[in-house]
Amino acid sequence: MRSLLAPLRSVRARLERWRVDRRVTRLLGPRHRRSRDRIEIDITWACNLRCYNCNRSCEQAPTGDALSVADVARFVDDSLQAGKVWRRIRVLGGEPSLHPDLLPILRELLRYRSHVPGVRIELATHGHGPRVRAVLASLPPEIAIDDSGKVSNEPAFATFNVAPVDLPSYRSADYTNGCPVTSRCGIGLTPRGYYACAVAGGIDRIFELGLQRKTLPADTDDLTDQLDALCRLCGHFKREIEEPVHTPVQSETWRRAYARWAASRAGRPPSGSVVREGPCR
Repeated sequence: MRSLLAPLRSVRARLERWRVDRRVTRLLGPRHRRSRDRIEIDITWACNLRCYNCNRSCEQAPTGDALSVADVARFVDDSLQAGKVWRRIRVLGGEPSLHPDLLPILRELLRYRSHVPGVRIELATHGHGPRVRAVLASLPPEIAIDDSGKVSNEPAFATFNVAPVDLPSYRSADYTNGCPVTSRCGIGLTPRGYYACAVAGGIDRIFELGLQRKTLPADTDDLTDQLDALCRLCGHFKREIEEPVHTPVQSETWRRAYARWAASRAGRPPSGSVVREGPCR
């Protein structure tokens, strides 16, 4: 069966690369458009699993950086003031149940829900370990739980750390096309600020390009500067045409970036500490 599917995957790969070519994008417009009514909030980058190829770099560059309750309250206030109607607010990380202020954060989001009752507030968790399970059992019933039930550090994160910019086949790509994450998951709020998606915020943490929006982006802001700079580094840009991998895989751009990140952390607080790096204002 695998041999029969190989030609189909090859055709799909060529079509996907053709669709994100700069010339085709100018003609047809972007392949994906960012959602205006969904947001993912990375409340912490701490995690008790070390999954290969983690798309928040929790294994490759562990840190305890986190959003505060005040940050989330500011997001709620700004959303209400702007008349923003979110269809889904998804809380994740890292592992969100490890945040010491998870319940106050969820109460802030439920405050938003009291004004916009149609919003789905969801917590995404790997569900691994007794501490995580205990926290999940204590959550308010209004919070939907998306539990992936991970039991090891080998989930299929695909080749997140293989940057398309390192591949000759993506030499003519227009990275403002984004990927399905931008449309399916929505924008991201991370400890560094707002991004076209939460994955992009995790990438900017490592590369330190300073591309975050410090306030809630307007619906007229397509965040194309972030897409152009960060999607070229993100393996998800090509994820639709790849097989999952179960071992660490990194291209040269990522190897250098992680080395720089590790060197820059020398002398800073231990990675398990909850610190604010590039605060959201």
